[in-house]
Amino acid sequence: MPSKYQPQVSAWREDLYKGVYTTQLPLTNNKKLRYANDDYCEFSRRTIGWEWVPRWVTIICLIMLILLSFFVVYITSYVIIFETEGKLIFIPFWLLCLYLIYLFLQLVFYLLYAPEDCPIRFNRKTGKVYIYDHFLLYFGSLETFTRSPFRVKEITMKEFDWADIQGVMTSVSAPISGGGMVRTYRIECVVCEPNTTNVIDHFTFCIDSSLSYDEWMWVNSFMAFSDKNLDTEQMPDEYEWSVKINWSEELDKKSKASSLEEYQKIDAQYQKVEINNIKNKGNKT
Repeated sequence: MPSKYQPQVSAWREDLYKGVYTTQLPLTNNKKLRYANDDYCEFSRRTIGWEWVPRWVTIICLIMLILLSFFVVYITSYVIIFETEGKLIFIPFWLLCLYLIYLFLQLVFYLLYAPEDCPIRFNRKTGKVYIYDHFLLYFGSLETFTRSPFRVKEITMKEFDWADIQGVMTSVSAPISGGGMVRTYRIECVVCEPNTTNVIDHFTFCIDSSLSYDEWMWVNSFMAFSDKNLDTEQMPDEYEWSVKINWSEELDKKSKASSLEEYQKIDAQYQKVEINNIKNKGNKT
């Protein structure tokens, strides 16, 4: 039976219930909670978690592979251009090396410029959800191979209404060399048009190696103000990288608003600033 949220996300497994799951049993956050107070909570979606030494060792190795690939491209280009026999054999190697250069560049820039985390905030007082996304957050998507590696610094921040968000579980399996399969589970949040099941956007909430609904149950109870049985232990803050999380001033203030009235005041303030900026640009031209 397909998902009721259409178009269906890739690798869909099941639609998730939205609401309070339990008021008796303790609900864990799987050490993904970065911060929580009575107004909002912030969950981690960290995908790297490498220490400085292995990160730099990997970067150096990738750079060496890039240089080696450039050398192979140079040699094969010479053979293809100047040799008369057997040149067709070298064309696949030439194309493969170009692809490897592109792929290794993506990885190098990812390791250098990806933020230390891509968190998500849930504000239960305003009913808003805020995501902080890096375009290589989910390496392996189509965008990895269609966008320039030099755009790796791009950060996307979005705001959604919690009422328009639903949860679905997806899973992907892959064979391993020793036999058997390894499976990855994701809780995806689909954003629907108000009061419909028409999906207009989606984002990943969490990724686990085993089937788990913990984070989804936790945040559902939090947003419903049912937090007596919630584990509020925050994740250890041990990992540090030079690229820090940098929420925009507007979304940072909105995501921390303690009431809908405060949110509306912040929104009106920044709309006024935006209108003034547009007027100033018009006057200059």
